[in-house]
Amino acid sequence: MLAVGPAEGTIVTRDLPAVTQEISAQLAETTQLLKPGVLLETLSDLEVRWGKLGEQLGLWTRDLTNRANLIDKQIALLPDLQATWTKTREVAQTSDTPPEIRQQIDNVLAKIGQAENTLQKQRAAILTEQSRVAEQSKRVAGALASIRAAQNAAVSGMFVRDSPPVWNPELREKAAHDLVEGSQSSFGAQFLQLRSYIARNGSQFIYLALIFGGLVVALFWVQRRAAKWTDEDPLLERANRVLQLPIATAAVLTFLISRPLFDEAPRLFWAVLATITLPPIVIILRRLIDRHFFPILNALIVFYLVAQLRRVVASLPGLSRLILLLEMVGGLIFLVWFIRSTRSQTGASDATSHKARLAGARIGLVLFAAVLLANVLGYFRLANYLATGALITAYLAILFYAAAGVVAGLIFFALHVRPLTGLGVVRRHRPLLQHRLTRGLFFLALVAWALLSLDAFSLRAPLVDLITSWVTAEVSFQSLHISLGAILAFILTIWIAALLSRFIRFLLEEDIYDRFHFNRGSSYAVSTLLHYVILLVGFFVAIAALGVDMTKFTVLAGALGVGIGFGLQNIVNNFVSGLILLFEQPVKVGDVVQVQSDIGVIRRIGIRASIIRLFNSSELIVPNGQLISDKVTNWTLSNRQRRIELRVGVAYGSDPKRVIALLTEVAGAHPLALKYPAPQTLMTEFGTDSLNFEVRLWTDDYDQWLQIKSDVAVAITDALAEAKIPIPFSQRDLHLQSIDPAVAEYLRPNRPPV
Repeated sequence: MLAVGPAEGTIVTRDLPAVTQEISAQLAETTQLLKPGVLLETLSDLEVRWGKLGEQLGLWTRDLTNRANLIDKQIALLPDLQATWTKTREVAQTSDTPPEIRQQIDNVLAKIGQAENTLQKQRAAILTEQSRVAEQSKRVAGALASIRAAQNAAVSGMFVRDSPPVWNPELREKAAHDLVEGSQSSFGAQFLQLRSYIARNGSQFIYLALIFGGLVVALFWVQRRAAKWTDEDPLLERANRVLQLPIATAAVLTFLISRPLFDEAPRLFWAVLATITLPPIVIILRRLIDRHFFPILNALIVFYLVAQLRRVVASLPGLSRLILLLEMVGGLIFLVWFIRSTRSQTGASDATSHKARLAGARIGLVLFAAVLLANVLGYFRLANYLATGALITAYLAILFYAAAGVVAGLIFFALHVRPLTGLGVVRRHRPLLQHRLTRGLFFLALVAWALLSLDAFSLRAPLVDLITSWVTAEVSFQSLHISLGAILAFILTIWIAALLSRFIRFLLEEDIYDRFHFNRGSSYAVSTLLHYVILLVGFFVAIAALGVDMTKFTVLAGALGVGIGFGLQNIVNNFVSGLILLFEQPVKVGDVVQVQSDIGVIRRIGIRASIIRLFNSSELIVPNGQLISDKVTNWTLSNRQRRIELRVGVAYGSDPKRVIALLTEVAGAHPLALKYPAPQTLMTEFGTDSLNFEVRLWTDDYDQWLQIKSDVAVAITDALAEAKIPIPFSQRDLHLQSIDPAVAEYLRPNRPPV
């Protein structure tokens, strides 16, 4: 059966009157604004707002069209249904059909007729709504066309005199007229537009209040803990300055969050909201910046308030021009005073800051003088362009600096509470993370500031177009055509792959391996293989970004494989051997190995070779193939135990059993000697000059075995001396075959004295 919905109460029917009222108010404001000297920034703002209205009307138009099509399909089904049920009634009348059945058939036919009437009414209501929406869409399209024409005129007439000189009496008369009569109509239109917007978007203000309240509660909770953490970590002192201002911090964060919620808001709304947010920003900045910058901050506050006033009266060119003239005069007076007072300040400790303040003040002095001169001579559009762009750039710098300080403080706080404190990487590297995150945050703030500053001068779109055309320009190498953007994408992809690999391996080593009790060799194998995989995937993604035909790359890979087979077999052998070392792990990173006569610790297993750090602090580079094919002694393959052997000789006549017991006792007394296997002493031989014994003991601290051997040797020497068991010297008999008689006489024991 057909589903017939209500004809009234739709979203379009409910919201269209408010949108129509808003369009009328905005159209009146736009008509007043589209005069010679209108700012490019104002035109861009108008274009965005009208575009949002156009998108909303477009969505309504598509929805109404879909509904109309559905109703048309339902109406088209009604004749067939009616014919079918009419034949059914005729058959029922000619047969012995019960009266109840015939009554039900009549009811169905009546409902079909009612449904047709209802659908026709709904279709007529939708057509009416479509007509009303189309009418408003036509008004929006006309406004957008006028704005684009004004933008073209503003760009082409930037250096054209568009107003009389300031000394012309016409200017004073126009300013007086704007102040008395024009301001009433302008403010009335803006207030009407703001009221319509609030009526249509009242729920968003509730969301804004909830966001502000939630931030205030959360920041008060943070405030109570921030002081304690600052005492423990001095690096948090700067962040604590912001966290101790919860209401001001919440206001700044709410202002930043509000942009997506109120994207279609009129100029008056943003002027009011920005003015309300200004005191919290100033309070935060006075905690973050040096006292020498306070005069600049105070001056920017005054300029900001004046600029908001000038923005509100932008539809009154005469009044707006007079306010700009007074603003630039005041700015020049302030900058002259600031430069003179800054020159008189001395102090080598802030020489860099001193020079920066002077340089900024001089640039502002030149810019303000240029704006004042252009305004006086009648180049109002140019003066507005320079003044608005420069001041917006300064305001954005203040806003982003304060916002970055706020967010940095919240990040520092987050690194001191759960769940982040449960991560080993946070516990062990908190200062490093704070430093890196702060740098990244201020870099993002700098990028956002640069983009919005370019937008303030209406330079972002032309600059983007210029960069796009430069990046998409093709470079030809015979039959290969590659754009510069593809080359940059290739380099950027490889760089991102390397950074991603480094970050993932760092995270695994700091958090994952310890949790799952990976040994050193297994963790190194996983990290190395993951590194190779990420770089390989990044390389293929970079090749795809480069725009190289993969079929040609396949042919190249085949040719490269042949070259590898003949000329690079040694490198491939070492590479495959490296993979075998990682998987089979006959030697691992951290193992103590002996290659021929060199003993050292494996520090790295690379693609081609491994690095062994010898005990004399030199490093031995061994090809991976040699570690696989040659004989290698791994002292720590299954465990880190080491047997220590000392050879001791005692004089003939000593009791061997006593010596064995004494040496075994001394070896077992060392704290690093293992109890199992226990130390033992063996008599090995009858030496030429001594009875020879060998002391054997074991330790699981391989790195200390030389020190243990030395300690035990010293202890054995002391023990033998205390037990009065001598350690003999080597003895030799000298037989002389021939000697000079004078020498023999000299050596004779009973020789008389000379």
